[in-house]
Amino acid sequence: MTDVAEDVEAALLAHPAVARLDDAFTSYLPGRRVVGVRVAGRVGVAVVLRLGRPIPDVVAELRERVGAVTGPAPVDVVVADLVDA
Repeated sequence: MTDVAEDVEAALLAHPAVARLDDAFTSYLPGRRVVGVRVAGRVGVAVVLRLGRPIPDVVAELRERVGAVTGPAPVDVVVADLVDA
């Protein structure tokens, strides 16, 4: 069984514009950390994006993906860095 933070992590990493998650947010689970995701009322995610797509479009898509996992909680997306595609 996975935790919501792990499900959010998987949804983010499955997006083609996400290169990796950033440690601006971290969830602590028994025996594991989920870097780049915080789920506590509001959801916070921190991502490093690949260049090539408009950032606002990607952020909107990421909010949608996270919302599909977490429900109606507000989602804060931090774009921590950009890398070449």
